[in-house]
Amino acid sequence: MPASVEEKLKAYRKKKEEDRISARRKDALTYLFSLQWLKELLTASPSPETITEDYNSDTNLNSEDKETHEADIDNSENIDDTVKDEGYMSWYFFIIKLLLWLVLQAIFVELEFGAVFFIISGFYLMFTNMGKRRQGEASAYSVFNPNCESIDGTLTAQQFENEIRHRNIQR
Repeated sequence: MPASVEEKLKAYRKKKEEDRISARRKDALTYLFSLQWLKELLTASPSPETITEDYNSDTNLNSEDKETHEADIDNSENIDDTVKDEGYMSWYFFIIKLLLWLVLQAIFVELEFGAVFFIISGFYLMFTNMGKRRQGEASAYSVFNPNCESIDGTLTAQQFENEIRHRNIQR
């Protein structure tokens, strides 16, 4: 009996190790194909520790100001990452991704799957660009808003009926 438990434990550990290796490969491929490595290479910024050292060496701060400054740097790491790059780097990434897509499109056209690739690309673009609403922002569909409130400029059935019957428009 103990031998079978040891064998099961050995098999379990082997399976866990294979899963871990598989997950690392998947992460590495995602990192490679998402061009994240290129973005990190081109937009390398100094670490918060380097900024703190430079700031403290350039200015003579008392200990209370230094603690406040270090707390600000720690809090800056928690800033929402959804802010988009507004500089020239975003254009570089766009051009690189577009060129990659054109090369893939040409390859799939040669393989006679160009239309399929184009349609799947369209669905991918629609899915990834759906966007997200900010906290407190009203939805265009009133049923998703609190108290079913509609946004400004929405044509309601009551307003439509008043316009058809030439009644006074209520605002």
